[in-house]
Amino acid sequence: MNVKKWKFEGEKTVADCKVFKVKAQTFAHPDGRRAVFFINESQDWVQVAPLVSDGGRILTVLVKQFRFGTRRMSWEFPGGIVEVGEAPAAAAARELAEETGYTGDAAKILASYSPNPAIQNNLAHFAVIENCKKTSALNWDENEEIETRLVPVDELDAMVERGEIYHAIAIDSIYFLQKYLNKTAK
Repeated sequence: MNVKKWKFEGEKTVADCKVFKVKAQTFAHPDGRRAVFFINESQDWVQVAPLVSDGGRILTVLVKQFRFGTRRMSWEFPGGIVEVGEAPAAAAARELAEETGYTGDAAKILASYSPNPAIQNNLAHFAVIENCKKTSALNWDENEEIETRLVPVDELDAMVERGEIYHAIAIDSIYFLQKYLNKTAK
């Protein structure tokens, strides 16, 4: 079967929800079908793995916060929205400092991927920042309340297995972090 690309015909905003907009977008298939699809239009996001050396072990800083969608606490990497005109690497360093007070070397973007291409237009970027140290005060957003924890990188898989890390983007980020660390260890 030869899958065909649908043609975008137009859109209207259905809801402006502060951090994203819901758009009704009309598409036409080459065979003549037309349909309206609802898209979550968002700024790109970034998550960052801050790496801290502790003797021979590599640690990362995780954050725990309440997530309103699941009504649960979530352990994940620091991160947030990439502001308009901001480079993802700059957003990674900014979010890390704001949420945890840690800073380090220049951020390296390891991956950029679509969180859910069926209904979202944005990308999630994953960065690593090496040689991190706690250097600054916290600067949380109005509704943020965050706990931080230094976690050995080799314990991240177990946290996923126990359900402590269940955020899909954080789990993707663990994969990219492990791949990076394996590559740099050679």
